[in-house]
Amino acid sequence: MAEEGVDETALAIALAAGRLTRRLRVASTLSHQRLSALSVIVRTGPLRLGELAEREGSSAPGMSRIVAELEARGLVERRPDPEDGRSSLVATTAEGERMLLSSRAERADLVARLLAELPPADRAALEAAVPALTALAAASERAGRG
Repeated sequence: MAEEGVDETALAIALAAGRLTRRLRVASTLSHQRLSALSVIVRTGPLRLGELAEREGSSAPGMSRIVAELEARGLVERRPDPEDGRSSLVATTAEGERMLLSSRAERADLVARLLAELPPADRAALEAAVPALTALAAASERAGRG
């Protein structure tokens, strides 16, 4: 049984995160799915399409379409897999890394502008919550692989 207040807190966090995420999506030229896939590729290095699909919780055909669009934009490239000549690895390009960094900076700028509109006490509360939110995000990523 959930601790008293946890369900209400979970709902409030989910709603606030969803609203903020929708706002942040506008700050990127890539869709959330494409940006997320690009981020995984940059963070992990070259990987097989199936592994990328698994990490992103996507089907292989769906991830293939995402990678094809990223490739068409010059953000990723397919390289031969040195361990299996029948497979290829998806790797980021310099332009892909630049795009990811630029997108993160744009989103951070938007959050900074939103934070500036809040009273100092609310900003301090959010600053204090960053470690817990980071741990929550990490737990979410671990659960997604699981």
